[in-house]
Formats: sequence, structure tokens, C-alpha cells
Amino acid sequence: MLYKITHTLKDRCPWIWEIIEKINAFLFCIRYGRRLDGVDDILEKYNGEYVIEQLKESNIDELACFFQEQPDSAFEYFKPHAFDRKTLRKLQRNRSFLAFVVEKENVIVGYFFLRCFFIGKCFRGKIVDFRFRNMGIAKMMGRIMTDIVEQIDVRSFSTISPNNLSSLKSSDAVVNLRVIKQLENGDYYVEYLGKK
Repeated sequence: MLYKITHTLKDRCPWIWEIIEKINAFLFCIRYGRRLDGVDDILEKYNGEYVIEQLKESNIDELACFFQEQPDSAFEYFKPHAFDRKTLRKLQRNRSFLAFVVEKENVIVGYFFLRCFFIGKCFRGKIVDFRFRNMGIAKMMGRIMTDIVEQIDVRSFSTISPNNLSSLKSSDAVVNLRVIKQLENGDYYVEYLGKK
């Protein structure tokens, strides 16, 4: 229900959606703000071969370039928001939209996010640079997202196309999934239930 409402508002009434996002961010920070303090510790735990950090103003241009370099096929199943600098800047400033980048040798190789709602739910998504697929980055991002949602204590959801086998496999490898229903477009609406 929440999924359908959010997408209807975003598509048909963007000005209403912007107001809702500002109110949601304010309420989310009131309810969950203190729990966000541990997010940097979670990211630090995974730093090693890759550096994981929250999206900052200073890496927005690099992230926009990352999206431009991806082939069209990378966006067949990944369309959570626009990928231009203006949109990325707006998302980075939204305190209920937790966005992260994965870097290898100062180059972004992955991006993931948690779009959080003050009612205790979030939607998650991830994309790996096409040149760095099958290296365990998607699984690592899945583990990090799971650690973060457990830290802030919200339920985590996503939509996954049954044709997107790589996303299904990487998600299923690190968390228990529960298919809630199949949407009209054929995608699975899933809840992430915790680590395996």
C-alpha cells in the first residue's frame, strides 16, 4: 500500500510529494535521529579493500559521472530516482534518504540507499558499476544495509524483478527474504527479514 501511494504521488503530484518528503524527513529525524549515530561505525567495520561512506556534497559530481558511465542495461531494473546532479544533491540533503557510495582507489564502484519513513519502514536499493560486478560488492552492500536497518530498527522493503536474477541471488545470499506479493508489473514486493 505504501509503495503504491508513494509512486502515485511522485508521478502525478510531485509538488505534494516534495512537501511530504520534507515532513517525513523532519519526523524521521525526531524519531530515529539518535539511532543514526552508529551508522558511521557500521561503515567503518566494512572498510578494507573498499571504502564505504555516506554520500556527501563533495562526491555528488563523481556519483553523477558514475551513473552516466553505466550502460542502459544497468537501469533496466534500477530506477529509484533521477541521476542528475540536482536530484542527487537534493537526496543528499534529505535526512531520511540515507545514501552511500562504495569506492575502490578513490573511484565509485557502487551506490546504495535506504529511503526511510518515520512510520518505521524503508525501501532499499543498490547498483554496482558494470566493470565491478561479480566481485561481492552487491552482497557487501546488502549486509551493510541490513546492519543499518537493524541499528535504526526499521523494517526494510524493496521491489525485485523476477528477471533480475543477480539481484535476487545477492539479496538471498545475505538476508532472509519474504515475498509479500507480486505487483501488477510482475515485480516481487519483498521484505528483508534479517541476516542469514
